Amino acid sequence: MRVRAASLTAVVCLLAVGSAAHAEEPPTVALTVPTAATLPDGPLGESIVRGRRFLSDTPAQLPDFVGNGLACRHCHPGRNGEVGTEVNAAPFVGVVGRFPQYSARHGGLITLEQRIDDCFERSLNGRALPLDHPALIDMLAYMSWLSQGVPVGAVVQGHGIPALTLEREPDAAHGEAIYQAKCLACHGADGSGTLDGDGRTLFPPLWGPQSFNSGAGMSRQTTAAGFIKHKMPFGADDSLSDEEAWDVAGFVLTHPRPSLQPHGH
Repeated sequence: MRVRAASLTAVVCLLAVGSAAHAEEPPTVALTVPTAATLPDGPLGESIVRGRRFLSDTPAQLPDFVGNGLACRHCHPGRNGEVGTEVNAAPFVGVVGRFPQYSARHGGLITLEQRIDDCFERSLNGRALPLDHPALIDMLAYMSWLSQGVPVGAVVQGHGIPALTLEREPDAAHGEAIYQAKCLACHGADGSGTLDGDGRTLFPPLWGPQSFNSGAGMSRQTTAAGFIKHKMPFGADDSLSDEEAWDVAGFVLTHPRPSLQPHGH
């Protein structure tokens, strides 16, 4: 039994506890990951577990909607088996309470479902899921479970990906040297990434046909540099200087990648 679209509001109300604040500035709360013991029994718990699986192993689980070698977890990493739970790496914790929100890309308010579909069309170089697709509902259930206890509208510490900007153009030659020294072992000399023993992407491709497309957030210099600064090399937060991260991003983004196609087709 799957959670129906009509019941999604109930999921959010039950798990994203709180009410919208009327203060000028939204409250800021710590990023807290719920324990497995808090998983509910029954259909809702089953939906949450499926949602985690879709976000962790996206190409294998949703091959009709993914057009490259990336999974959601590559941009939204987590630890201890979870996805989207690390600070400064676009965590899912608290995200359900911040939608609907204005999107400059869309020129109006969008729902969380639409924001997820943006990632499918851009970061995953695929196509959008129908808004009532069972997998999309499951992913929202997982994000709602992660968001339990976060007041609606609150800002979770470490949300999003902090942009990094320097007052100079990136030095691609310097970035290449840093890449060869600190990135090549995982992402390959040709940027094609690394596969695990089952043939699935372990470390994602950074350019080429299996990477994110030109419309993805990670194709922006400031976003890529911010992610590299805070999360790369893997398992070593803030190990690169701002200058190194800026130049590595510049080097990576000099390479070809798929172009965003209208409507993800």
